[in-house]
Amino acid sequence: MEDNYDLIFKSIENLDNITVKELKNLESLEIENIKDLLYYFPRAYDDRTNIKKIEELRGNEYVVLKVQFLTVSNPFLPSRVKMTKARATDGTGVIDVVWFQMPYLAKSLKIGDEYILIGQVKPGYNFQMTNPEFKKLTNQKEMEKGEILPIYSTTKNFTQNSLRKILKKTLMNYSKYLEENIPDEIVEKYKILPRREALKQIHFPENKKYLEESKRRFAIEELLVLEMGILQNKYLGGDIFERKYNLTGNKELVKKYLKSLNFDLTNAQKKVVTEIYKELNNGIYINRLIQGDVGSGKTIVAMTLLLYIVENGYQGVIMAPTEILATQHYLSIKDDFENLGVRVELLTGSVKGKKKEKLLEDIKNGEVKLIIGTHALIEDNVEFKNLGLIVIDEQHRFGVVQRKKLRDKGILSNLLVMSATPIPRSLALSIYGDLDVSIIDELPPGRKPIKTKWINNDSDLQKVYDFIEKKLNEGRQAYFIVPLIEDSDKISAKSVEEYKSEIENVFSDKRIGILHGKMKNAEKDQVMQDFKNKKLDILLSTTVVEVGVNVPNASIITIINAERFGLSSLHQLRGRVGRGEYQSYCFLISHSDNDNTKARMRIMEKTNDGFEIAEEDLRLRKAGEIFGVKQSGISDLKFIDITQDVKTIKMVKEICIEYLNKTNGIIENKYLIKDIKDKFKETI
Repeated sequence: MEDNYDLIFKSIENLDNITVKELKNLESLEIENIKDLLYYFPRAYDDRTNIKKIEELRGNEYVVLKVQFLTVSNPFLPSRVKMTKARATDGTGVIDVVWFQMPYLAKSLKIGDEYILIGQVKPGYNFQMTNPEFKKLTNQKEMEKGEILPIYSTTKNFTQNSLRKILKKTLMNYSKYLEENIPDEIVEKYKILPRREALKQIHFPENKKYLEESKRRFAIEELLVLEMGILQNKYLGGDIFERKYNLTGNKELVKKYLKSLNFDLTNAQKKVVTEIYKELNNGIYINRLIQGDVGSGKTIVAMTLLLYIVENGYQGVIMAPTEILATQHYLSIKDDFENLGVRVELLTGSVKGKKKEKLLEDIKNGEVKLIIGTHALIEDNVEFKNLGLIVIDEQHRFGVVQRKKLRDKGILSNLLVMSATPIPRSLALSIYGDLDVSIIDELPPGRKPIKTKWINNDSDLQKVYDFIEKKLNEGRQAYFIVPLIEDSDKISAKSVEEYKSEIENVFSDKRIGILHGKMKNAEKDQVMQDFKNKKLDILLSTTVVEVGVNVPNASIITIINAERFGLSSLHQLRGRVGRGEYQSYCFLISHSDNDNTKARMRIMEKTNDGFEIAEEDLRLRKAGEIFGVKQSGISDLKFIDITQDVKTIKMVKEICIEYLNKTNGIIENKYLIKDIKDKFKETI
């Protein structure tokens, strides 16, 4: 038997008395089913409850007036333009009103009757309104209450009135099937407006109080659906209930590793390591995001914990988004770990044939203790003997499904994800609702802040080139970053091939290397090794160097067409320098007059703090644009401002955790389950 609730998921073609034109108009708004229509919320409201008096008018303002007409006529005009002209009063003043090409109104507007006028007022001999909306008042009650009308995002051929009529009819016919999707105890405890009432009030509010209550309800609902969808994986995956494990607690290899480093861990690094040690030793399944600014030492924390899990009898994995980064991780730890008797291997798409077969066999039988790789790690033919800890680098480049595929290969499924892009805590609470968050908020001692300068004219650019020449002659190295690999007719930005000839001309006696995504992996690796080994003075690259590349001697980065990059990308690119003992510099080349670009350049000049930059990036751009995480649900939140509504986000997350703890991870409201499936579809 069909659940009545399923009716709201039917195609809009099932709506009563819907015309072909109306169907096309709805489809143009990406409205496919009846729920889409019911949840097509207004973008703003035309508040007609605040009725002004004519004596209060100041001109050039949008107002609501309650008037009586003194005169109504069709004046003769020599041109073909026809009009209705009227003079009206509310007892405090007089206003002139005209409607062009609507001569018939002269017969329907009655002198002495009460009308509401809505529109723009302009000053004149008397105040004037042109083509205002109007409505005749029929009783005292209507005169007192006014109206709050919804304003929807719509197309040129789809009027507000047409959409309002369709929605009124749909609400009348289908809202009764919209069952409550927030568990009753939560509705009662937090005094949340019931779903049907809230839906009515969000579209056609009786007053401002009901409008605010309905907005609050849908803010909680959209977060609840999102958080429950994320958190149920954690609970039903067994991270919290029943499954436990025991480690021997051996730390000898870890102690030797830390002693071999030529520096001490920062207090922030020690705090995170201790926090995770404690959970591992208590047999708690780790599911944690480690985030910190560029250069804060996230990788050392991850390596320490991987070594600890290996020392206690399990295998470890690091998954990176690119072969360059995976290879760099491999080369940076291979010798240190193998000196401790821990076999480390690299598995990427480039490993093929018999070499790959042998490697897969050694991973399966447990001979390889630490495996570093790319997406190749989640292929079906990769099997582990006893995978105990997974570290994912650059978390925002991997989706929920990829993360789960790798966890499913593990025995313990402990997971650490690292984000080199600092994320505002509020956003982390939402995107990573299934993860605990650890923040490394301290940079290693001795790090000098990178000096950043925005260059927006050619005369200053020559000074930059002279400065770079001087530093190169002192033995330093420099990055030049461009947004494109090849020239483009569609995009006004410099490419690698175009800029190569320019810097070869400027730095004619310097050794210049090229790096971009279309090169073969072996070529890319060779160029990076040459740059790291000081065989090159300049590396001209696209954003393939954005994450992970570590060349301490490189102290200058120049970003061409900086307006083409978001703040987070600019901050990541800047983080390629400042990794050694030398003062480092970042030059942002942009001639753009765009206000958004200017704001980005100024914040980069102002601060090196990645978290401050992330907050600003979030303010300037949508979260979905920053992270490309449609599956997270963040990109289509309608009622929550991620930067402002931290309290609501935290409250809803706590509500979800409390509920799932109480129900052992089982969501008991079947309508909430249906809405979660509808939101996430294949992604959970």
